[in-house]
Amino acid sequence: MNTENRARMSYRQMAILALVVGTIGIAFQFLPDFGLLTFMLTIAVLGGLIGGSGSYEQRDRQQLEQSYQKAFGGLLLAVMAAYALIELSRWFLFVGNAAAFLNAHWPGLILSVMCLALGIAGLQKAKTSSSA
Repeated sequence: MNTENRARMSYRQMAILALVVGTIGIAFQFLPDFGLLTFMLTIAVLGGLIGGSGSYEQRDRQQLEQSYQKAFGGLLLAVMAAYALIELSRWFLFVGNAAAFLNAHWPGLILSVMCLALGIAGLQKAKTSSSA
């Protein structure tokens, strides 16, 4: 007899977790030797958020699918801003250190910003659907 009771997180809880891990991931980029930890944390949360969509309720699955567009649009804007900063560093020497930081930490930063964007978009969708 298999009576497995697993604690399942709702989409709203996963969005909050993604927001927290994204914030922590960005903070960890400023600490030496925490790049791998950031990578592993963000991959685990993103995998849980996206991969766990089969266990979400139908409304939560729809919210997740609708938040993808907003989240990846925000990620695109963040990457374009980072690229603009890197290009500006060629002309202005005072932003050279920021460009070097972006070049050294881009994988962790992209994953952390993706967690932040999915968390923010998910919470906005959950807030608008609960108020409607």
